[in-house]
Amino acid sequence: MLGVFGFINLLDSPTTTPTTVPVIIGGLPCCTTKIFVSFNLGGEPPSDIASGLIAPVDTSILGQVVTGGGGAGNYDQAIRLGVTASRANLLAFYRSHLVALGWNLFSTTGAPQGSAQLLFQKAGSDGWYWEAGVTARATGPGTTSYVYRLFQASDFS
Repeated sequence: MLGVFGFINLLDSPTTTPTTVPVIIGGLPCCTTKIFVSFNLGGEPPSDIASGLIAPVDTSILGQVVTGGGGAGNYDQAIRLGVTASRANLLAFYRSHLVALGWNLFSTTGAPQGSAQLLFQKAGSDGWYWEAGVTARATGPGTTSYVYRLFQASDFS
């Protein structure tokens, strides 16, 4: 008799199977972080800042960028990337994701050679303000190359 009630309970109880899907904000699937391995330098950036090191799925590395050390601190890294997406979709991806991660979008401008640029800022747990910049240029129908740069901006203590 107990077996019958157990069987009825099994049929009557809904079960859910957890699934994972990529988060899509701004029209492009997120996220790949493997391409930013070279950005991890001796504990920098701190984890609350490193969370902003994201790129759309299927982004590829096109090359390293020499920055010349434009930040106020010792940290200044940049990388040239490519993605099969329009420039508008790429910029919408970063605008949506970085703002959702607590970054403040403080500048949207045109840049040299027909590029568009987004600049974000966030206070880090290490006592520094950090800036992330995305400078994107359409390189063909539905393809975009861009530079992602992250550097320490100034001390906020």
